[in-house]
Amino acid sequence: MNCNTPTIKSLSSRAFMLLVSIFMLSQPLQAQEDITSTVEYKLAYNLGVQATLYGWAPVMMDVALEHQTSVDAPMNNGQAPLNQLGPITRLWDYRDRSYTTPNNDTYYIQGWAYLENNPMVLFIPEVKNRYFIEQILDMYTESVVDLCNATIGDKGGYFILAKRGETFENPDNLPVHYSNTRYIWLAGRLGVDASEADHKIAQELQKEFRLMPLSDYPNGGQNPEPLVAVGAPKVNFPKGMDWFERFDRVLAENYLEEDRSLTDQFKYIGIGNGKMDELTEVQKEAMVKGFGDAFQMILHTAKNTNTPVNGWNYEYNAGKYGADYLQRAAINMNSIGLNSPERAMYPKRYFDDKGEVLNGKNAYEITLPADMAVNKEVGGFWSITMYDAEDRFMVDNEIDRYKVGSMTEGMVYNKDGSLTIYISHEKPKNKKQLKNWLPAPNADFMLQCRLYEPNEKVVIGEFHLPELYKVK
Repeated sequence: MNCNTPTIKSLSSRAFMLLVSIFMLSQPLQAQEDITSTVEYKLAYNLGVQATLYGWAPVMMDVALEHQTSVDAPMNNGQAPLNQLGPITRLWDYRDRSYTTPNNDTYYIQGWAYLENNPMVLFIPEVKNRYFIEQILDMYTESVVDLCNATIGDKGGYFILAKRGETFENPDNLPVHYSNTRYIWLAGRLGVDASEADHKIAQELQKEFRLMPLSDYPNGGQNPEPLVAVGAPKVNFPKGMDWFERFDRVLAENYLEEDRSLTDQFKYIGIGNGKMDELTEVQKEAMVKGFGDAFQMILHTAKNTNTPVNGWNYEYNAGKYGADYLQRAAINMNSIGLNSPERAMYPKRYFDDKGEVLNGKNAYEITLPADMAVNKEVGGFWSITMYDAEDRFMVDNEIDRYKVGSMTEGMVYNKDGSLTIYISHEKPKNKKQLKNWLPAPNADFMLQCRLYEPNEKVVIGEFHLPELYKVK
């Protein structure tokens, strides 16, 4: 693990208690009580830190699962019952706070599926001359498969999604993609331009995506007209002991045998053995402290994830984390369920060229090179979106602009084809700056760039965004 907390080697309960007993017999009674309390505290603290780092991503996913499926019928804000798809029939903005850093570039077609003894079939319609992806993730945010223009072409088709290790009859020899966990998230996206006509076309296209049990193939999953919702539900993320109780359930429901050497240790703090109600007050206090410190570790790493260049942090291993649990937690704190680099790159930044925190009371400029400005570095399109630094949601502003990018109309390019973007809370008076203005909150903020279907230079790290500078 990439953290400063040491790993406790697994001991059997009998061996552990024998060592403690031998040690305790040599101590005076009062000293024995103090030592017991200290050892108990340190063990619970250490394991609390490790559990938080390991469990951050799956708990985030479980919270999203609960909120997104807590309806009786598909809604137009992306909510839908389990095993159904929910369309988001507008671009998301500051009103939507279901999960961190949603984009303002695409229409979503998302849903959650339960695969335990229940293989599902996803139907993707023909999608021509438009960016699309149906990203499939397991509960640990590991990529199951990306079904998109680049991987399946524009003709669509039927695809089976199943739990790894299960067998079933495949009637037409359909492609099968396996998940390590019983729950999966389908995070579909359709690119749109700025025109109202294109938005209507995308809304009709959303209705053609279908999700059905294998037993209903090929005609199941017909989508009813979604009900109208006002925004998306706000998520209340658990903290302290509430978080550990949630993690205990999530771990049981989505257990990974390959991680047993780590997760079996959590039984010393009641996770995984049904004994959380037997924890002492000392253990609970230590675990709450461990959760708070682990949160700060994740937050620090989130602001400095992976590979920093020119103040932008590039995440080249998103979707495939292996045993790097800290990086998995940090990336998901920034952007839950990040795409793999081949499908999209998401460089982000919290600091200016001097290393000072970005804040809307200041003004900033960044000049993008001509090749990027006209989309030569991506096969899809690009954008830079504004988020508040604390919660990483979009920010309300007077011109209803939440991002700038290659799909933004009316921007003024420099004579050499480059593009200078102006960022501040105060509305600029200069006409060119106003055309290219990305409004910021009057507080700390972060920026996230999206490079959809990046070319090889971007993926292997040969292309980098330029520096961002504070200006008067």
